[in-house]
Amino acid sequence: MQVDKIGASPCIGRRAVVVGAALALSTGALGFFTRHASQQTRSSQTSIVTYPAAVQLTSFDYMLDTLAFRTRNGEHPKLIYGSSELAPDLAGPAHPALLLTNGRYAIDMMTMGRAGTADLWAAIEMGAMAPQVRDRRMVFFVSMQWFLSYRNPGKEFPGVFSEGAYQAFMTNPYISTELKGWITDRMAEYGIDRRSGSSPIRALVEAVDGYAASLSSDLREEAGADPAAAPGAQTTPLRAVTAPLTAEEEAAQPKTVAGDPDWPFIFAAALADARSRSGGNNLGFYDDWYKKKFKTWEKGAKKSWRRQADGEYFSRQELDDFKMLLEVCHEAGITPLVVIQPVKGAAYDQTIYTCDVRRQYYDMIRGAMSEAGVSFADFSDREYDPFFLRDYSHPSDLGGAYYSRAIYSWFTTGKADTSKIS
Repeated sequence: MQVDKIGASPCIGRRAVVVGAALALSTGALGFFTRHASQQTRSSQTSIVTYPAAVQLTSFDYMLDTLAFRTRNGEHPKLIYGSSELAPDLAGPAHPALLLTNGRYAIDMMTMGRAGTADLWAAIEMGAMAPQVRDRRMVFFVSMQWFLSYRNPGKEFPGVFSEGAYQAFMTNPYISTELKGWITDRMAEYGIDRRSGSSPIRALVEAVDGYAASLSSDLREEAGADPAAAPGAQTTPLRAVTAPLTAEEEAAQPKTVAGDPDWPFIFAAALADARSRSGGNNLGFYDDWYKKKFKTWEKGAKKSWRRQADGEYFSRQELDDFKMLLEVCHEAGITPLVVIQPVKGAAYDQTIYTCDVRRQYYDMIRGAMSEAGVSFADFSDREYDPFFLRDYSHPSDLGGAYYSRAIYSWFTTGKADTSKIS
């Protein structure tokens, strides 16, 4: 397989700046700026990151510090992995990254992922985080888009790769040498070569690449700015878990007498929100996306989507990556809940990925999970629910409510509730 090399990756600019800065700093200054983020107080933080910026996500220290900060705030954060579907702002308040936060309920979700991440990235991050958390139950959203004909991991993976997470993954004593070697070899195929003797400046890159977000956060805090804020990040206001709620906050996070989310209220509000934002078309697309982007998306998909070079519709290599992620979970002691997301049937039926073809994907993913013996929340039957997705694949407020309930019920009862509302 032909892949992009490190020197041609889109993240080379960021890495070059960081490496150049490291060369210019004295040993003392480097030590100051690359201190472990968990040692910082983050005294000026006034918000919670609900969807991390790339510079935050690629710093393992920063993500560890975020986990510690939210725990100190009285939350019970659980890790949720995936890609662009984890962005809550366009979805609505029922999205798990917004609904399940600020210590309102028995669990809170901490987002680990953004656009460009996929199975290999998540395998590394989950294996790295496993020794750092008491509760090794983690949620993973698998996306059909990662398996399609336009898949390009040589372009995407270097831009989200975290050196710190990789080093933590490699030192996890529960992960076998064989699996670590497989992960490292696959990384090399995708443009990040950490095999022995791969680069004369490898040690320097490894020393500084994981600290960009921590350094950026340090500088913002020194200037009196919120260290959670960063270009590309989505946030929600930080609230002490014991603080009284405003009427607006109460409406966004309604609670039963027993302390659970008030699901009937949440679903009714989410459905009303999805309906109101898609009133200009009969397919359930949010109007803003439908008017500005749907025709371009449809035209591009019809023109450029083709079967894989081997004649398959879906990447066998990505399937191998998914299976390796499940193996990482097994060896690292992680209990995963895999969420099978639907795509918009009305949109994909206009492409080569018709209903019958998509069924192959769902069967393929379910088969891999059954073989590994992991739990999953299957929403593949919602492809033609007009209000579940706001565009071709991302959840609406209603879809977010379904995801939130499935996740919450799995953590609290051991079984993901995927039932349809009446």
